[in-house]
Amino acid sequence: MYKKIGFLLLTTAALHVQAQRFGGTPPGVKWRQLGSDTARIIFPEGLEKDAQRVATIVHNQAANTPVALGSRVRTINIVLQNQTTIANGYVGLGPYRSEFYLTPSAGNFDQGSIPWTDQLALHEYRHVQQFNNFHNGLSQVMRVLFGEEGYALAINASVPNWFYEGDAVYSETILSNQGRGRLPQFMNAYPSLWLAEKKYSWMKLRNGSFKDYVPDHYNLGYLLVNYGYEKYGADFWAKVTKEASAFKGLFYPFQKAIEKYAGVPYTRFREEALDYYKNTTTGIAAATAAGESGPHPVSSLNKQVLTSYQFPYAVSSTSTLYLKTSYNRRPGFVVRNADGKEDWLRVRDIAISDQYSYRNGRLVYAAYESDPRWRWRDYSVIRVMDVETHAQRTLTHKSRYFSPDISADGRRVVAVQNARDGKSELHVLATDNGEVLQRISNSSVMLFTDPKFIDDTSVVSALRLPDGRMTLARVSLQNSRVQPLTPSSFNVLGYPCVSDGYIYFTASFGGRDDIFRVPVSGGVISQMYTHWPLGNYGVNVAYGKISWSAFTADGYQLQQTDTAAVQWEPLPALLAERLAITYPVANANEIQEFVPGHLKPRQFRSTRYRSGTRLFNFHSWRPYYEDPEFTFSLYGQNVLNTLETQIYYLYNENEKTHAAGVSAVYGKWFPYLNIGSQYTFARQEVMNNRLRTWDQLDTRIGLSVPLSWVKKQTSRQFTVGSNFYVSQDFNKGFFKDTLGNTSFTYLHHYVTFGEQVETAVQHFYPRLAYNLTLQFRHALTNYNSRQFLATGAVYFPGLAPTHNLYFNGAWQETGVRDVRFANRFPYSRGYNAAYFARIWGIRSNYHLPLLYPDWGFGNMLYLQRFRLNAFYDFSKAFDVNKRPLAFQRSVGGELFVDTKWWNQYELTFGFRVSHLLDTDFLTRQSGATVFEFIMPVSILPR
Repeated sequence: MYKKIGFLLLTTAALHVQAQRFGGTPPGVKWRQLGSDTARIIFPEGLEKDAQRVATIVHNQAANTPVALGSRVRTINIVLQNQTTIANGYVGLGPYRSEFYLTPSAGNFDQGSIPWTDQLALHEYRHVQQFNNFHNGLSQVMRVLFGEEGYALAINASVPNWFYEGDAVYSETILSNQGRGRLPQFMNAYPSLWLAEKKYSWMKLRNGSFKDYVPDHYNLGYLLVNYGYEKYGADFWAKVTKEASAFKGLFYPFQKAIEKYAGVPYTRFREEALDYYKNTTTGIAAATAAGESGPHPVSSLNKQVLTSYQFPYAVSSTSTLYLKTSYNRRPGFVVRNADGKEDWLRVRDIAISDQYSYRNGRLVYAAYESDPRWRWRDYSVIRVMDVETHAQRTLTHKSRYFSPDISADGRRVVAVQNARDGKSELHVLATDNGEVLQRISNSSVMLFTDPKFIDDTSVVSALRLPDGRMTLARVSLQNSRVQPLTPSSFNVLGYPCVSDGYIYFTASFGGRDDIFRVPVSGGVISQMYTHWPLGNYGVNVAYGKISWSAFTADGYQLQQTDTAAVQWEPLPALLAERLAITYPVANANEIQEFVPGHLKPRQFRSTRYRSGTRLFNFHSWRPYYEDPEFTFSLYGQNVLNTLETQIYYLYNENEKTHAAGVSAVYGKWFPYLNIGSQYTFARQEVMNNRLRTWDQLDTRIGLSVPLSWVKKQTSRQFTVGSNFYVSQDFNKGFFKDTLGNTSFTYLHHYVTFGEQVETAVQHFYPRLAYNLTLQFRHALTNYNSRQFLATGAVYFPGLAPTHNLYFNGAWQETGVRDVRFANRFPYSRGYNAAYFARIWGIRSNYHLPLLYPDWGFGNMLYLQRFRLNAFYDFSKAFDVNKRPLAFQRSVGGELFVDTKWWNQYELTFGFRVSHLLDTDFLTRQSGATVFEFIMPVSILPR
């Protein structure tokens, strides 16, 4: 017996949907705007300086783009968000808008040191230029037919994601004095594979892996885009993307366009591009020629699971503390003893950054927390942990602290505070109660990073300066005076360690992230000879040992040696003052940078932006099919993301009826307001040998409070709500006067709560989690109908780190007369669902991964993972008098395949075999074996 579940419908895709946070801004935020024909900058009151800077940069990009993709300019709404502690940004279609997350990254090596708003503007506005200039051929037709989501589907299908991000990284690099294309950590991603002789297929490089380290599409994209500009000229990608977005050639248009304008097949183009970097003498080839064969980890490489060991600290002469992360386990603090045995202290709480500090038995780090209701508002709080007892406590609440360090006596903590208004300060706090003892600020410092105590009166900090340069400096806690210890330059630096009169740190001097030291009072900078060119981070010197982590294709590997054995060489002053890059940036000599160049500031008029502006902002229209209903919907969402609207037409194949409806969700208030109405035409049924024809109006209104928040090691959610429904029948036809018009009203109440721990890369389900949903529906008029449904699940660890034992349970009870509510019980697998007055059941599952093939073909289908689930389902049904009636038990297995289509769309397919242990109430079969295909319904939810 075969059954098919679901229907595969590839209708739409949107960019950066995950970045949007519906109804997430606290209502007290007052908005203002700067308007022009290029961009409308929408920002919270008090951030006009940032808004003016963003407006100035994007206007210069629009007017003076040296590597233009076209000449089209369409006004974009850019919303500046200052409530979040996460550094990010996106440009989206459906609706067309951009949001900048203004808090800068606490790490200096991944994003660089130029002003964060500048980098966001350079990077994100390049996406705007991409979207504005891909209106060609079939992509333009898709925009007309289906709106912005149709346009997004078309340009995503024709232009690969690596180009979008690679081109944007090129923009931030060529238009500034820095950018990720000049940062060793970013540029060493692919050299790590080459040096390790890992020869991955093109599809594996495009799609990633659950078992191996594979650089993402940002890294790949920049290498290919930069090579294209270097080899074929500044207009190369404009010509390629114009033809690709027009779907010239229809199938594989991007590959065909490259072949046309590069004069070589696409396969050869990408091979030559990567070979160009492999063979560049200033890069990895020189390091290999110099005999730098690789780091020598303290422990042997874990060949089974990719594992990293970061930020080591010697806690004694024979033991080392570090943060251990792997693809199959959550990050945690570990102490390694002299015999190589690891003592797992505890799992780290959820955090944005991996950095932490340790001194004399105490460990301190910044953990992530979020506001339950207003999702744009989150926090970075300080945790202090006792390494001996493993006890942990929270030092600050609802704070915005980063990169904390603890004093030698354990009585004070110094941390960076990045306020919502953009001001950066060093705060010294008491460890007993979190009281702020001192506030350190300096007008010459744009951003403090990585502070470490030198003594009771001073700290060392890596400073980002207003012009984007960096310096390592000694900062007085008495008068806020800053004493530079290194020349200011666009080299990035950080992770200082103070020991024996020296400050040890990592810097990109000479074009590679290596370990250096300088006397505490200032003087000659010396470089440690590490024998490894791909990055050495988190240095620690204590107990006669120097420890650090070396970046490799197998993760960050722990290195350690005696301090007496280290060779230190004076660093030539020129290397500290100038930015040396790993690989040349195309057109760097011909194009003048914008940032931190001398852009002539423009003053844009600032006015109030009302939160109700263009609430009804319809952006897309598209069809959807889910048996037996076909819908065509018009979708809307306002720029501030507080109102979602839908107008739709619906056709039911089974009933042969037509309907029209509207729905909306308003999220600005603390509760969501949900409203909707649907009018169905000419429904029919036979009653007492008479054909009844009627129109039906269904209307609903409801309130809900959706809460979700992160605290400690878990993400939690709690939602409560009620909906009021009215169903009215309007009889038509010959018998309309004898049947009479009827109405039916009911209430639907629900509450959901749950909690789950953080997951690792290879975890499909969380190791520990639970959720419970309670629903109650009851009629108010004409009928005595009611239904109660409870569903829940609980997840436990299995026998291996990637295995799960989990249980799903449900209980449904309904009135025995006037049954008006649909059956919602999750039935035992393999059975046809029958409706009972009472039924309860438990599903038990054991889930495990089988294989990570990392294999694909034709740039169409890529197989990432095979998973197996063994199950036993037990349900007990009751009759109308609530007496036990029958069991509904089944046993079987499910095989799932996690795939990627066209190198970006993640879809899961499955096959289920269920053996029925009892009689199916609809087919009357007992002991049957049922086979089912499990298909994805669509790329995106409806």
